[in-house]
Amino acid sequence: MIRMIKGTYGLVKNGTVEPMTKHSPAFSINAAREAELVEAGVAVYEAEPESTSSEYNGLNMTELRESAAAYGVDASAVRSKKEVIALIEAAKAKADSPAKIEAEPSEA
Repeated sequence: MIRMIKGTYGLVKNGTVEPMTKHSPAFSINAAREAELVEAGVAVYEAEPESTSSEYNGLNMTELRESAAAYGVDASAVRSKKEVIALIEAAKAKADSPAKIEAEPSEA
């Protein structure tokens, strides 16, 4: 995946040519052509975007709030699905992180 930093690249999408400039989002083409554009100094490699919580995308706000409640998060005041999903993901990550267990030395 690359992003243009200079000039314009004509990206063919659905039979039409779309101009890709430094203001355009990152896009993918074949690896050889990407390398050629990066080597020419007109594009830079861009990290692949992380998937956006696909397991929650199909849920409505009520279902999202119920999922949040299952993780102990109060999302009743939140108005955006994106924000509720972020809260769920944060709570999920916190729940999945291993708890620090300190063992006391046992006497034999």
